[in-house]
Amino acid sequence: MSRRPQICFTFVGTVSRDSRLRRFARAAAAIADVSVLTLTDEPAATLHGVAIVSIPRGPSLRSALPRFWRMGADALPAGGADALPAGGADALPAGGADLYIAADLYSLPLAARLAAAGSSGLIYDSRELYRAIAALEGRRLMQGFWSALERRYARRAHAVLTVNDSIAEILRAEFDDVRVLHNYPDAVEDRASNGSNRLREALGIPADQRILLSQGGLQRGRGALLCVNALAQVDAAALVFLGDGPLRDEILLHARVHGVEDRVHVHPAVPSDELLSWTAGADVGLCMIENLGRSYYLSLPNKLFEYMAAGLPVVGSDFPEIGRVLRASGAGIPVPADNPDALAESLRQLLADSARLEELRQRSVDARTAYQWQSEETLFRSLLEEQLRKTAD
Repeated sequence: MSRRPQICFTFVGTVSRDSRLRRFARAAAAIADVSVLTLTDEPAATLHGVAIVSIPRGPSLRSALPRFWRMGADALPAGGADALPAGGADALPAGGADLYIAADLYSLPLAARLAAAGSSGLIYDSRELYRAIAALEGRRLMQGFWSALERRYARRAHAVLTVNDSIAEILRAEFDDVRVLHNYPDAVEDRASNGSNRLREALGIPADQRILLSQGGLQRGRGALLCVNALAQVDAAALVFLGDGPLRDEILLHARVHGVEDRVHVHPAVPSDELLSWTAGADVGLCMIENLGRSYYLSLPNKLFEYMAAGLPVVGSDFPEIGRVLRASGAGIPVPADNPDALAESLRQLLADSARLEELRQRSVDARTAYQWQSEETLFRSLLEEQLRKTAD
């Protein structure tokens, strides 16, 4: 291939706060010209070395998705610049990309159509078990719709990616080439580094309060209210939620009802490339996912590895993947996912035992090099090069 290859990602969401897409795009940019076509409420998003075309989402995702699929399909590879924001067409690869990567299910129809139109390669990143996400629990018609849509378009993909072995095993029953790329963070973060007190200083948390941190989206199924319930039984600790989402006001109300509003703090999400310096200011990382369907039950959240990268002991749900990592690394304590009393007891014991807290912290530090993106990046770049060679042939 005489010219530099062209790789185009499609995505629905906030680019600057999505660490997985950021890592994928950065790895791809080392070997190709990279663009991202995204449906978002963040029109000014930027990634170094990556061209981004943002199409406004608007208030209704249900109506925005079909429009996104149509507008994006018109934009590549056959033109249709009038459908894009001013200057957007110039950011996209002329004549279409060599490889399209759907960074989620919601943009997969667009990526599949673009790939088919240009006889290009297609990769689908099933970053969770979409057919079983909590939002679809008990909604059989919607489950059926998204399952059918995934089967229709993912079967066209030359490779399907996912985040852990449990989900990969399920996907392999339907798709041929399924590969695991874990959500490991970029690098380790020393707790003594600059910015390690950012949480305490930003939220005015007293020095005599330990910080329990739950980072990520504030939404149903992420254990937020469970953590507040547990905090009511734990003295001399503050609970910090680092993230945005629809559950924010309910969390604060729940804290008020339980009499711990002065010890519960919510800080907006921070850019993913700054996250670990905020994380490092906590004393314990909480990874309490609830069992709201198989997607959550089999999940392996980014924050588990981010806590370890920042050298935090972790208390997390005793689910197959989360529990496996906590036991294998020795970096944390698995607890029942639906029992605030058990969570509170584990936290009380841990915070009262400085030697145990330091032991888990050291195990987290020791294990974190095994859970870094560099190893996954090598696999990802090999996959991209493999697909680009096939396209060139």
